Amino acid sequence: MAASHLFEEFRTRGEGHPDTKDKWYIVAATSMAAAGAGPDVAELYQTAIKGTTSAEAKHIQRRLKEAILKTSILFGIPKSLQALLPLFSTLKEDEIDHYGPRTEALRKGETDAERRERGRRYFDILWTSGAAQANREKNFKYQPDLYLLNLETIYESWLSEDTILSPVETQMCTTAALICSGSPQQAMWHTRGIIRHGGNLDMARFAQDLALKVGNAYGCSVGSIVKVDDIDFDDATPH
Repeated sequence: MAASHLFEEFRTRGEGHPDTKDKWYIVAATSMAAAGAGPDVAELYQTAIKGTTSAEAKHIQRRLKEAILKTSILFGIPKSLQALLPLFSTLKEDEIDHYGPRTEALRKGETDAERRERGRRYFDILWTSGAAQANREKNFKYQPDLYLLNLETIYESWLSEDTILSPVETQMCTTAALICSGSPQQAMWHTRGIIRHGGNLDMARFAQDLALKVGNAYGCSVGSIVKVDDIDFDDATPH
């Protein structure tokens, strides 16, 4: 499905406000990858870099690739490859942005303790500290390896890494990815995370609206999504 008109609409809306400028394409890309529309991400990238310099294009490429990689833990590695590999095939040698923050951090000696603290802090903010601890204990009680995968691997190594995408931008992307992967309850949790990590309702609405448009365009089931204005952002009930 070609959706250049949709991408132009996203760009116009996103670039028109400081809160969503430079964010529209990462939200769109994660929505599309989750929706199984990964091959169209290459066209989205071309829309995003239209009229930019080489340096600006690499900046966009870095953020777009990071957004897809980060959210692949939610919708699956195969779908991320459906988005990334077609994009890679369009890049000339001198157009490739060759940077990986986690690889670089390991090279510079980042410790397990540093990653653990960063992941703990991120999860505490997402849930509030009391609910976060209750979720940790529940996961460990029922399946210790779920705790290892969810709390340690996912949050410590992936979601909390903020060199390229800020926590708010990450939450906008996880919200969009969960909407388009048929996970309405988890999408609501992560929409709260946009606000709790320092974003605002306009950012939350923007992420949700783009994801819903992508979902509808590519045939996803998005009818059960709780709209931003109906979410209780003070609810700190554990999962």
